[in-house]
Amino acid sequence: MNIGCMNINDECNAGIFVLLMLESSCINQNLMEMIIMTNRRKHRICALLAIVLFAVLAPVLQVSGQDGSPKVTVVVIDGEITPAMASFLGNAIDAANRDGADGILIEISTLGGQVASAIEMRDAIIASDIPVAVYIGDRAISAGALISIAADTIIMAPGSHIGAAEPIPNDAKSVAYVSGEFRTTAEKTGRDPELAAAMADAAIEIEGIVDAGEILDLTAQEANDLGFADYIAGSRSEALQLLGWQNASVTEVEPDFKYRIAHFLTSYEVAAILLLIGMIGLIAELFIPGFGAAGILGIICFALYFAGGFLAGHTEWWSILIFVAGIILISIEIIVPGFGFFGIAGIIALFVGIVFAAPTAGQGIGVLLIAIVAALIAIPIFFKIFGRTKFMRRLVLNNAETGDQGFTSVETKSDLLGKTGVALTVLRPAGSVSLDGIRVDAVADGEFINPGTQVKVIRMVGSSVVVTTLQ
Repeated sequence: MNIGCMNINDECNAGIFVLLMLESSCINQNLMEMIIMTNRRKHRICALLAIVLFAVLAPVLQVSGQDGSPKVTVVVIDGEITPAMASFLGNAIDAANRDGADGILIEISTLGGQVASAIEMRDAIIASDIPVAVYIGDRAISAGALISIAADTIIMAPGSHIGAAEPIPNDAKSVAYVSGEFRTTAEKTGRDPELAAAMADAAIEIEGIVDAGEILDLTAQEANDLGFADYIAGSRSEALQLLGWQNASVTEVEPDFKYRIAHFLTSYEVAAILLLIGMIGLIAELFIPGFGAAGILGIICFALYFAGGFLAGHTEWWSILIFVAGIILISIEIIVPGFGFFGIAGIIALFVGIVFAAPTAGQGIGVLLIAIVAALIAIPIFFKIFGRTKFMRRLVLNNAETGDQGFTSVETKSDLLGKTGVALTVLRPAGSVSLDGIRVDAVADGEFINPGTQVKVIRMVGSSVVVTTLQ
């Protein structure tokens, strides 16, 4: 019985063992499936994370070249420093910062230019969020020196030089202002401020470097020895190598056609010449019957003056509108006899429009004064040289008008009031009329009067005879 019982128990135990083994096998299988599913989820999560990470880093990765090289923008500054050049450099620096460049290299070669434009360029360089280096190919004189000092790194070519920045005019106020700009700029970029100021102020003496009464101008080797320039390089590629940008993806930026036109028109000399010719043309047109070449030439020159500033980005529409308003006011004054409110307001509006179309009010006043003085000198010379030509004889009375030629003096012009006659010349508004066979200078009341038109004297204004068309 006991044996029999033992056999029964063994069989039961064996059965239970088999069941346990089967159940364990099922659990292991389920566990394996769970592990596999978990691994799949992990792979999917990793893939998603990789996609998100790539999307976030893609713009950053594009900052450098496709091969991982840095991006560098090279800006070429060649010639006079003008408002157009300042606008060009400012836009180029903004674009380089916006596009994620790693650095900017400015290649400069200039004899100088306008102080206001140089200060604007200096400010743009200092405000850059990325490093800016300057490579002086042959010279950075005057305004070019200030621009170069503003850079983080100065690299000079062998034989190049920097300095000689004494302002013109070199009065005490101008010298103090410009030397102060040089000094503060050098302080901001970690250069010797006394060396910088000595480039603009002849009163500064630095023992062994520059004597009093002289303007400092440093060669590449001198600047490098004094620590004012950082490196000397014979080429752009060598300069890039010194900066650690030898493998950089380089984008070169030069002024396009628009900037070249604006650069030419906004130069100090060209702006003054345009205003001079414009003024002479405008004055001549006021005295020449009909609208002719003088008026067209004057309008073209004034238009070019404003166009240069507009393209350079420093002339606003309101200054052009003020100038046009001045022309209109002067035209009203010409039509209305006498010289009063409209004439004065028109001249003021002309001058205000011209001054505020310049980069600075000071520069505008300077150019305007030069043009006015030149016009006062040029007009008498013009009449002296061309006064005897057939064209000028139409404008200037050179011969005496005698009674044999039909001219009679009028002692009392008030006697002409109410008389009728005919216009001998165009009255725009001044001209000549015939009254009872007598040639008389007269002024039209209101609209212009053509030759041959019947006229009547309606009033006397001072010594002027005012006529109107006979209805």
